[in-house]
Amino acid sequence: MSFRDVEYAAFDTVVEPDGHAYHPAEHRRRDRLRDNESAAEGYRTLRYGWTDVAAPCSTAAQVARALRAGGWSGRPRRCTRPGCAVRRSTRRRTP
Repeated sequence: MSFRDVEYAAFDTVVEPDGHAYHPAEHRRRDRLRDNESAAEGYRTLRYGWTDVAAPCSTAAQVARALRAGGWSGRPRRCTRPGCAVRRSTRRRTP
């Protein structure tokens, strides 16, 4: 198995931050193969670039949704920013 940046094995979720410094073009094929292998093993992979990391609330909310899809029952921590996407995503939805 190859290196995964962040793996939530219990929830079948992998998070891969991307950046040109650590993921140059010549490594993209390796990264795709790793992601495809993760999918073949039943994992969901979320891949984020700098602009995603610069918007931490929406990124955290999306990771929380993926973890919930994998069976996580926790709640993400919210920040104090007005309009925080994590704040909106933590409201329980009723069917």
